[in-house]
Amino acid sequence: MDDLLSISPVYWASLILGSATVFTIFWGLDSITHKKLARADITDQEFETHRNILTASFLMEISLVLMFWFQKAMLPFFIAFFITRTVHEFIDELKYHSDRCTPYETRLHLIMWVSVLTKSAGMFIWGYFTGYEGLTELPVIFFIWGGIVLIAMSYISWMEWKR
Repeated sequence: MDDLLSISPVYWASLILGSATVFTIFWGLDSITHKKLARADITDQEFETHRNILTASFLMEISLVLMFWFQKAMLPFFIAFFITRTVHEFIDELKYHSDRCTPYETRLHLIMWVSVLTKSAGMFIWGYFTGYEGLTELPVIFFIWGGIVLIAMSYISWMEWKR
């Protein structure tokens, strides 16, 4: 535990925001691919799976943020939303994408899921084990960066939901 407490909040914030930025960029590229495929290859069932992923992801993110105030109380919710999101990601990849995806889209998905899992792991470790210790003392640039990422993710989520 002392090892986790000795890690700088700047490290955690950089890891989380860097991973979130990579995820957002590649998710944006994937969303453009979905827009091109939406009329031809993507079924309503697949879009419903995408909506389930979005919903579980949003709720998981809320549970991670709430760990700032309620570390232990949020643990069961985080686990439940994380498992739900991951199951729907597997359904999406195995049922809809494995036969249809080009190597380009497959690489987008690989980068997306590695980066989003890195971000989620960083938020969980920092949030659950330290209550985001040092968050409020971070330089303002981290909050601006986080706001930009949040706006971009919200826009992409909205576009994906509407399809």
